[in-house]
Amino acid sequence: MSTDYSPKTPQIAPLAEGLVSRSFPAALTAEGDPEPETQAFVRTVGYNFYDDRKPEEHVRRSVTASAADGRQLHGVYLDPGFASLEPWGDMYEKIGFDSQHPVGTFVDYDKTLNAGGAEPIPARLITGVGVSPSFRRRGILKHLMTAGLARAVQDGLPLAALTASEGSIYGRFGFGPATREASVELDLRPGAEGFSLRTLPTGRVLVIDPSRARETFEEVFAAFHTRTRGSVDRQERYYRHESGEWSAEDLSTEDKKLRGAVHVREDGTVGGYVVYQFEGWENEPTTMRVHSLVAADPTSSVELWRFIADLDIVHRATYRTAPVEEPLMHALTTPRTRKVTELGDMLWVRILNPVTALEARAWSAEGEFSLSLTDPQGIAAGTFTVSVSGGMAQVTSTESTTTPQHFHLDVEALSSLYLGDVSVLTMRDAGRITAEEEADWGALAATFDSPTKPYCATHF
Repeated sequence: MSTDYSPKTPQIAPLAEGLVSRSFPAALTAEGDPEPETQAFVRTVGYNFYDDRKPEEHVRRSVTASAADGRQLHGVYLDPGFASLEPWGDMYEKIGFDSQHPVGTFVDYDKTLNAGGAEPIPARLITGVGVSPSFRRRGILKHLMTAGLARAVQDGLPLAALTASEGSIYGRFGFGPATREASVELDLRPGAEGFSLRTLPTGRVLVIDPSRARETFEEVFAAFHTRTRGSVDRQERYYRHESGEWSAEDLSTEDKKLRGAVHVREDGTVGGYVVYQFEGWENEPTTMRVHSLVAADPTSSVELWRFIADLDIVHRATYRTAPVEEPLMHALTTPRTRKVTELGDMLWVRILNPVTALEARAWSAEGEFSLSLTDPQGIAAGTFTVSVSGGMAQVTSTESTTTPQHFHLDVEALSSLYLGDVSVLTMRDAGRITAEEEADWGALAATFDSPTKPYCATHF
């Protein structure tokens, strides 16, 4: 029997005595300076992530970008009255941070995620999660995360996403790694192992002035985002960095090292761009570091790599955030020219509404199956029937199993499967998804699995 479905709002974990939470938007004063509470929050995030102390202009620009993205700041603060009663209270008041500085931070805002369906879907992005080392084990992270998930559910978001500095934190909140990225190195030295492509050049790559190219960068990324499963739309800071207006290390200064180029197709339109910098003559081998390479089509991606490889007196190129799978790998005459030096998780997804999320993803074959889903926060728990036809799914919440193809998993596993980075059979072999005896694993894999790997080019 089919039932109406809506996710359940999770219970928000309480805070320990003496701690209070506050939420407010990233904001500037009428004069264009950060609001004092916002400034204290931003500096605390930097402190928790071991950044050096930035100049005031860096903070102002950071807040400007955060406000443009609509970021909401959520902090846990120490009650001064409570602290004054503790043995350490006098010392904290004397030489600690003032009460405007939170002891726990959490930032969220909304963008879109390409799940492979007809159009990208809304996603609640989470970043800036940190807890003061002096106030750990007091429920701060659990409170911030459960409160954040509760807001996302109440706001009707189908899923949440984050990037993780530590891989052991977020699984217990239902997040699963859903895309990966590769650090790659290209050997550009002359010789048998050097760079050469199987394809002939097409179009032309033009060197550009990055400071004049923001509009072009936005247009190309929009096309990339539309075609790339796993892509998250970009925030304001990306375009400020790529144009060289703000240095990534210090937003108060320009990045004078950046160079840029675009691939112009045969029809005169721009198919992709690359932003890069020379690492200096003292490095051996001489190296060009790619900051961003964004292409609206595979041909433009290959042509931009051809351009980088053909630069004079450059014997190596590096890129820290490359796709796990890309056309360049198989366009090379000698595959060993491209070496993966590191492989890691990138985007972590947390499904909140299985009906909306599964109907928005890509499907590879027709089929029907049901999922029994468990959820540690109770948000998405239930049984769901999925019927796929014509590349689209209809998902219904049911009170009991209605198909012979019935599988059991938790929301963390479903979130990892969601974008197609890992196959159903791999998750089965890992013990992350189980089934009734008569279930046809091959049929489920044919329907659920994706033919290519997802890629997210946006860190946040």
